[in-house]
Amino acid sequence: MRRVQRRSLLTLLLAAAGFVWPIRAHAQAPDSGPLLLLVPATPRTAALGNAWVAGRDQDVLFYNPAQLIGARQGLDVSMTKHGGQGTTWGLGSVYAAGKWSLTLGWGAAFANYNPNADTLYPYATDVLLNNGTADGLSALVAVGGAITYKGFRFGGSVKYATDHVTMPTGVAAAPIDEHAWVADAGVARNMFGGVGAVSFQNLRSGSYDGEPRLSLPRQVLMGWSRIKQAGVLDLGIYTQVLVRDGWVSPAGGLEVTYGWIEGYNVALRVGARRPDAGTEQPVALGGAFTADRVTVEYGVQFFEGGRAAHGVTLRWR
Repeated sequence: MRRVQRRSLLTLLLAAAGFVWPIRAHAQAPDSGPLLLLVPATPRTAALGNAWVAGRDQDVLFYNPAQLIGARQGLDVSMTKHGGQGTTWGLGSVYAAGKWSLTLGWGAAFANYNPNADTLYPYATDVLLNNGTADGLSALVAVGGAITYKGFRFGGSVKYATDHVTMPTGVAAAPIDEHAWVADAGVARNMFGGVGAVSFQNLRSGSYDGEPRLSLPRQVLMGWSRIKQAGVLDLGIYTQVLVRDGWVSPAGGLEVTYGWIEGYNVALRVGARRPDAGTEQPVALGGAFTADRVTVEYGVQFFEGGRAAHGVTLRWR
């Protein structure tokens, strides 16, 4: 059994290595877009360092569609307030469909924000906290599915992402209207008491829509997670390494859950990662409360100058 697990892990790592080997190293995150392809999908994933390639529940659609299998069915609705300006919303759901453990999922995210009119596009993720004079709107829609075959979970998804920014009256800069269709592919397998996973994201050749000034965030995610009982507590451990055009971002998160009666529990979360934006602090925090079929989650990311992004998710199953 252990030999099979080692072979499975080696297969995942070799596939990932083949994807990232030809690319060059960068000291900082390369300019990429559209914006919502870079932002943590939900307050929960933000609080866990965005280390969600081997995660669970509906929001895995935006990290590794293979992990849709086994996700709790229901509806998620989330909202994050970025400082006093930008706001993002998200929603999604998962459906078990039948043969080969077929599972389908969908998700959507929207953001409005006010970038400075002289800020160059593509934007870093901290643009959501800006108090500029331009009017920005971004959207991301994804649909995907997963199956199980010989112990492996395979998944794929298609995503549409767009950024639209209207400049204020009197500003000579042209409005921004960028959009792209991209695809994700992922694989996962139970191993070493947890889950090992690899995901290839934002697959498309070249820059989108014939615009050579901007590259998609073509990247690979590799990670492992485990849920472990420690006395009366459940510990969730999540790890991940992201490689984008040679830029490497390690990440990890810890979730501690205590349940005093069936269906009722509280969770505390802490995560850390190498963030995309230079103004973002590496550590994030969060928590959750579950009462029967309803879960309320909270997450906060910190930025320079005392700024923060506070998010809340409502999960119903």
